[in-house]
Amino acid sequence: MNKIKYILLVSIFTLTMSCGEDDTPQAERLGEFVVEFDNIVGTKQMSLKTAGSTDYNFENNQGQTFNLSTFRYYISKIKLSGPNGEVYEDEMKVDANAANVKGYYLIQESEPSSSEISLKNVPYGEYDKITFTVGIEEDGVVEGAAGGVLDPAEGAWFWNWNSGYVGFGIEGASSASGDANKGFSIHIGGWKDIAPAAGETQRFFNNVKTITLNLGVNAKVSATQKPQAHIVTDALKVLGDINFQDTYGVHSPLAGKPFAENITTAFAVDHVH
Repeated sequence: MNKIKYILLVSIFTLTMSCGEDDTPQAERLGEFVVEFDNIVGTKQMSLKTAGSTDYNFENNQGQTFNLSTFRYYISKIKLSGPNGEVYEDEMKVDANAANVKGYYLIQESEPSSSEISLKNVPYGEYDKITFTVGIEEDGVVEGAAGGVLDPAEGAWFWNWNSGYVGFGIEGASSASGDANKGFSIHIGGWKDIAPAAGETQRFFNNVKTITLNLGVNAKVSATQKPQAHIVTDALKVLGDINFQDTYGVHSPLAGKPFAENITTAFAVDHVH
């Protein structure tokens, strides 16, 4: 009799514990995943100088010294995926109201708070890959007013309807610059390919890039776990083999195409915790 009671008590305890672990409705099993972008210049941490400064603290692949006064880029369409079929896609929305613009992020070295993106309502599970877009694609290039980080009145760099946004902007100065003031500005943008008409040399390019990175671990999202992925962005890789003597002003999709190709190798996962 005592043995039967013992077995019954153990069964009830096990059932109670199981129910306690799984009693959260599936629709509420949502957590948070944080993505942080850390900008570097080769092996050095990035730091900005005042525009026009002659304090050159970096060196490019040509051995030319330079500094940075502006470093900024758009991140959009963030997607997480896992080994067991888990998928999360950040909500996207463009609106004239800044509070309603969702899924578009402007990372600016001058604003440290902009480097951290908190993804909400991520389904519980494990994630080992992250995909994101660098730049603003067609669905973000709307005719008419756009709010938040897409609003030119609030600092967004928008060329025109055909060219769209400057998806990646780098400005600074170099001792080797061919500019009279030793400055340089590399503005990379363009959201569609347009073949030139007969007799035209101008052409628009789609310089928006989509990047997928392995996190290196299975990052678990749960009621008690909020992973944080640190992604480094290397300015030297974006600049590539630039020679500041003859390349110091890039302000069109055509001129920015070589730099846009470099963007695909400029991002890497440093660690996840």
